[in-house]
Amino acid sequence: MEERTVARELTQPSPELAERLLREVGQDERITGLKMSVMGGSNPVALYSLAQVASFLKIGTYEEAIRPNNQETIGYIDLGALQTWVREVLQDEELADAIAEEMRAGEPFGIVAPRVREILMTRSIQVAPYKDPDAGAEEAVSETEE
Repeated sequence: MEERTVARELTQPSPELAERLLREVGQDERITGLKMSVMGGSNPVALYSLAQVASFLKIGTYEEAIRPNNQETIGYIDLGALQTWVREVLQDEELADAIAEEMRAGEPFGIVAPRVREILMTRSIQVAPYKDPDAGAEEAVSETEE
């Protein structure tokens, strides 16, 4: 079986799409992930933005899992629900299609999740230049005034 490690390329998003991808959605539009750990079980986590989803979705390595006193967690998001959320809430058809393409192979979550995370991180990096530069400057000014 051929191992795929490189995420598909995404076109540069329009400013309008970037604005949608940078926003935090409301309570009614959030997606829920599960933080899974050996001792803590599965705990729901509400996620409100593309950046939160991209950083939350993770699975450790086999070596981490078998380590004594393992405290690692898995950030699980149902990939079908994620694809729907990206398509319907964030309205990013290309990103949703890329997620669907990764799911089509029918591979286990542990194989697909890192590739989906890479795609999400790629999109997050693409929209980063559209962030309001004044927001960061205002925070820095208020910190120096204190």
